[in-house]
Amino acid sequence: MKKHCIILAVTLILIITGLIGCIEEEKGSIVIKGKGTFSTIQDAIDNASNSDTILVYQGVYKETITIDKSLSLVAVNKNSITISYPENETETSIIKIKEGNCSIDGFMIISYNSSIQLRGIEVTSSNNKITNNTIQDTYYGIYQEKSNNNTISNNMIYNTSTGLSLKYSNNNKIISNNLSGNYEYGIYAQYQSNKNLFNLNILSKNTNGMRLKSSIQNTIKENIIKDSRQRGIYLCCGARENTIFNNSLINNWLSADDHYDNQWYFNNIGNYWDDYKDKYPGAIDEDNDGFWDSPYVIYQNTMDLFPLVQSIKI
Repeated sequence: MKKHCIILAVTLILIITGLIGCIEEEKGSIVIKGKGTFSTIQDAIDNASNSDTILVYQGVYKETITIDKSLSLVAVNKNSITISYPENETETSIIKIKEGNCSIDGFMIISYNSSIQLRGIEVTSSNNKITNNTIQDTYYGIYQEKSNNNTISNNMIYNTSTGLSLKYSNNNKIISNNLSGNYEYGIYAQYQSNKNLFNLNILSKNTNGMRLKSSIQNTIKENIIKDSRQRGIYLCCGARENTIFNNSLINNWLSADDHYDNQWYFNNIGNYWDDYKDKYPGAIDEDNDGFWDSPYVIYQNTMDLFPLVQSIKI
């Protein structure tokens, strides 16, 4: 009988210990499989190896993070885990990705410090994936410099100065992001940021939806750009050989501004301009093919030859 009681007591202790472990994990632990549990994300990164996956459980983590290994940082419950900028911090980025082949997935990234040009995620490496994050109240949402072949998708970025900034960054895929309420630009690609794809994004209520400066051979397709307080799409300062098609430009103060050699259609598909009928009263689609019969002039000889009658849906 005594032996059975001892076994029962040991069993109960093990069960309780396991439950406590689970509770602590839910409260905010960070786990690397096979390497233990850590109290801060940076501590986990410091103890990780290349190709490790760091799982972050529920909680608010007030820290700045530098990733200098190829690893995955994953929020176990998407957008219920917050990384916020600590008080009295001097770093200029909340998350800094210095090594390539990393992924950041599912975090809330927040700052309430408006006194510095803070970057929510800074990327200075290549072949990374940044997905399913919400970034707010920073100066830059995502800031890329000399950073190529990254995929940035399904992020929400709002209430920043510039939602997404690219400098000297090529062959990136910017797909299915929502950038709203940013008080300079939703997206700003500059200084030889070439051959990037901007696809299926929604840019709304930004001062300028998208600006390309000194950048060439980018593709802007199937985006909705609306309610910009200034320009919807702005191509300037040597931005040329870019292709812009099958986008919807809706209720922008100025739909587009382009004085350079860019193509506003592809394979006989142009863009939807909500002010088309205001600029061209009596416009018709005589053959009912879904395109207005007359081009939409952006500036002098820069025009959309195949303007769409109906807005796209994404």
